[in-house]
Amino acid sequence: MPAKKKKAAKPKGAANAAARQVDALRSTVADLRKRLEREVRVRKIEAQLRAGAKRAQAQLDAQVKTLRKQGSKVAAELRSVLGRSRNLEGARHEAEKMIKRLRKDLAARTADLRHKTDELRKLAEQSAHRAAEIMRGEEHTHAHARHAHPHPHHAEPAAAAPAETPSGRSEPPSQGGGEQGSGF
Repeated sequence: MPAKKKKAAKPKGAANAAARQVDALRSTVADLRKRLEREVRVRKIEAQLRAGAKRAQAQLDAQVKTLRKQGSKVAAELRSVLGRSRNLEGARHEAEKMIKRLRKDLAARTADLRHKTDELRKLAEQSAHRAAEIMRGEEHTHAHARHAHPHPHHAEPAAAAPAETPSGRSEPPSQGGGEQGSGF
């Protein structure tokens, strides 16, 4: 029998080396595949995050734009309200001035009215006193005339005596029953 040559052993070692190399390559491919899958997942997540960020940015931009519009409207309204407030404040100030002026005028007119009322009361009292004096004087004159002339149609009218006022002045009796200088 022929003896076996060690040649056969060499191919076995080469096969083992090739198998080890294939195993190493398979392991590398598996690692690379895992890395690639991981990278794909990371990129998908990043893409989703970018898309979400873009959507969020778009929403934020829209909200900022809306807020700017609302802010400008509010600012315009505020300016308008402040302007109206200033106008109202000016009108209130003018109204206060007018109220003060009207109160002074009312106080002056009230004082004037009190003064005139007092004057009218005094004049009414004077008129009442004069009327009483005149009535007393006429009664006295009529009583004296009746005694002097028994028949009233034969009697001459008696000259009226000047009436004395409360101030002590004597004035002739007025015609028409009115009071001189009283403004009536």
